Amino acid sequence: MTSERADIVEAFSSSANHGTKKGVSWQRAFSILLFSVFIIVDLLAIVVGASSYGSLVEMQNKNDARIMTLGPIISSVRANDGQKSVATAKGPEGDALVLVSSDAEGTYETRIYLYEGNIVQEYALAESPYAPQKATVLASSSVFEFSYDDDILNVTTGSGTARIALRSEQGGA
Repeated sequence: MTSERADIVEAFSSSANHGTKKGVSWQRAFSILLFSVFIIVDLLAIVVGASSYGSLVEMQNKNDARIMTLGPIISSVRANDGQKSVATAKGPEGDALVLVSSDAEGTYETRIYLYEGNIVQEYALAESPYAPQKATVLASSSVFEFSYDDDILNVTTGSGTARIALRSEQGGA
């Protein structure tokens, strides 16, 4: 009877341990699955974040290129903004944006135009011939267009368009 009792106790304890092992095994599998899901979600978040960051950097680089091209033109226009200071003339490769300024010594022009794939700026006496070899390169661009309407000067280059509000009336540049 004692051995029967021992066998029964052993059978119960072995079945109890067997059930516990199944419970522990299921909990371990669930923990591993949950951990895997968290890792996958984290990796997806990193991929989405890196992609978003890449898009922002690309957008910022385009904006920087636009500013680098249009910034000097905008600055020249603002520096020379005066009564009837914006004019158009025939440049070496199309229209030139001419910013006219006068002082006691004479009338000067800041000429901005396209020449050999670059937007250049030349400072010269009014009515003097164009000298693109002496001009300062502002930016590389195959496009330089401008228009004037209601005291707004629109300047378009290969990297974008700037709208410049003029403070002084131009009387139809």
